[in-house]
Amino acid sequence: AENGLLFSSASGNISIAGAQSWESLYTINGVVINENIRGQALDLYIEDAILETTTITSSASAEYGRFAGGVVNMVTKTGGNEFSGSFRVNVSNDSWNGETPLTVSQEDTNNYIYEATFGGYILRDALWFFAAGRDREDSGSDQLITPGQPEAGIPYPTTAEQQRLEGKLTGSFGPRHRVM
Repeated sequence: AENGLLFSSASGNISIAGAQSWESLYTINGVVINENIRGQALDLYIEDAILETTTITSSASAEYGRFAGGVVNMVTKTGGNEFSGSFRVNVSNDSWNGETPLTVSQEDTNNYIYEATFGGYILRDALWFFAAGRDREDSGSDQLITPGQPEAGIPYPTTAEQQRLEGKLTGSFGPRHRVM
């Protein structure tokens, strides 16, 4: 545990300041991204679009509310007076993972995740834009396990498709005023 954060690799959940994993609040640009059933954070973000992440464990403003552990807020990029962007491809394969006693079969298919970002100005020093996108198609395998007989697992294929798009306009109406 460092700075009150604890990541449990067994469950894949994050505990902040000793609270249960569902007792923390996760936001992107101030919008709550906790899922409704178990309160866990949904991964509704594009990694290359994140500008900064702030974790609050005490003395949080009342505007956040609904948390006992902490608040994690991510702010996305806003563009700027120069054009910039990124493109990334993540490759994974089910068969690259080590086999376990419960592994029956593994798909030998490459899965690709494409991410792109682009930002710049519309009016220099006054109006900026930022856009990001992600396209993901995963295929793999899982299995149904009979209690007491893990070796009798029944394999079945799994697939997941996901497209994410994000856009942001930022306007400056003076040195002390910005609208996003």
